[in-house]
Amino acid sequence: MAHSQKPQSDRPDLAHVESILDDNKISPNAEYHPDELVKSKFDGLSIPRTVWVFRRVALVALAVYTGYVCEGFELKIGNNIIANAGFIKQFGRKGGSGVQALDPTWVSTWTSLLNVGQIVTFLYIHWFSDRFGRKACLYLAWLWLAVGCTVLNVAKTPSVWAIGKLCNGAGVGILQVTCQVYVMEICPNNIRGGMLTFQAVWSNIGNIACNVMMQRLNKNHPDDYALPLRILIAPVVMMLLFWAFVPESPWYYARHGQKEKAMKSLKLLYGNVEGYDFEQEYSIIEKTISHERELLDEAPKLTHVFKGLNLRRTLTVLLLAVSGPFGGLSIILSYSTYFFAIAGLSDPFLATLILSCCNLLAVSLWTVTTDKFGRRTFITISQTAICAFLFIAGSLWWAGATTGNVATGTALLFICCLWSFMFQIVNLSYFVMSAEIPSALLRAKTAPVTFFAQSILGIAFSYAVPRLLLKLNIKACFVFGAFSVPVCVLMWLYVPETKGRSAAEIDELYESKVPAWRWSKTITSAERQMHTVLLTKDNDKEEI
Repeated sequence: MAHSQKPQSDRPDLAHVESILDDNKISPNAEYHPDELVKSKFDGLSIPRTVWVFRRVALVALAVYTGYVCEGFELKIGNNIIANAGFIKQFGRKGGSGVQALDPTWVSTWTSLLNVGQIVTFLYIHWFSDRFGRKACLYLAWLWLAVGCTVLNVAKTPSVWAIGKLCNGAGVGILQVTCQVYVMEICPNNIRGGMLTFQAVWSNIGNIACNVMMQRLNKNHPDDYALPLRILIAPVVMMLLFWAFVPESPWYYARHGQKEKAMKSLKLLYGNVEGYDFEQEYSIIEKTISHERELLDEAPKLTHVFKGLNLRRTLTVLLLAVSGPFGGLSIILSYSTYFFAIAGLSDPFLATLILSCCNLLAVSLWTVTTDKFGRRTFITISQTAICAFLFIAGSLWWAGATTGNVATGTALLFICCLWSFMFQIVNLSYFVMSAEIPSALLRAKTAPVTFFAQSILGIAFSYAVPRLLLKLNIKACFVFGAFSVPVCVLMWLYVPETKGRSAAEIDELYESKVPAWRWSKTITSAERQMHTVLLTKDNDKEEI
């Protein structure tokens, strides 16, 4: 079996293994019944084999993520379209010099309202998701995005445009919470990381499509700002078509004691998998939920994410959530065109496109490697690199990066590409960890809390960054570098390795208070239990 053949270097020291087993009152030589399993027997498959065996689940996950094409398109177009001449003519006003320009207050308000829409969503989506299910949340997201897309297409005034941004923010907020939770609940453990991060591939495709479109639009049709808005209708329609075939999460039904419906969902998702024991797999879900309910002693509430071990889990996810805003998201990615324009690059739109291609490369590599090589090492090293690149980018101001020096300007773009590559890894880890680290019962409640904090910072930086750039130019990178250093230190201390771990194993590791840096070398009782059951089965077959 794959798990029983781990190299010696990956195994924990014996004393530590014994302490885990003792804490859970489990004997190393104990015998187990298959019904007692809390870890799937399919966790022993190789990654390529798992992708093939569970290809139907992978396709369902990709269908769910079609919403992120719309998200990537919306987030990028909202920040790039403000530089379009036609948009400025329609939504701007003449200043004292007689030149048509956008009101800076409206520009900041539009960006902020996207975050406000997300915040409004986070106030109710945890309740809505637990009450009506994950699929109902997807349809609600579609409704918000469809309304937002329609409003943006008919908007002729700044206030109507603001309403469209608010609606799109509400839709994006639901996607951010629901998609990660849903994919976490349906994907096999050993390909879960890649599937959780694949949403960023869709998002970056939307980003690149938007960048190419805006570059050509500004060159060939500078007054036709409405063209990309009409194209935005396509991913909105595509979402509805794909989501019609997505089944409800079996975890949602199991949580409500609806076994027949859960079994139906399991068969829709895994009906093509040879040897899949539906009763046994449902039992794993049921036992995980039952164990977590015993720990809570009452029905799960939002306040539970701030209590006991759940608080540590929430704070770890929160740390990853704030790493984005503090790590320079607003200054280099959100306002990328503006950033490169004031930095003196001759074609800021081309620089933004290059940055988006770097993002797509990082996302693609992370997606195909995270389940092979893990999360923690890449996250901590990438965050360390982010700190260094921010300080280097800021120091290029003294080298003449903003005075038309071609060599220094190219160096700035190169550093920003490296920063963007590393930033994407840390940013993607947040989406993975926000689904993996919270307990199964509190998964839909933890995500809104951390996204809420991220959105509050997004609002703050949407007003602060334009002023920072005007005042400090690229030296503003020093501010974000200073924010990133303590975040980096905390990541080394508290971000664990969750590769291949089931929900029950993650519960066990937190309950046993294993340090984050020792997770990868710790054998859990759930792991030993699975190996014992499978070994017993193999021995029985040999005797027969």
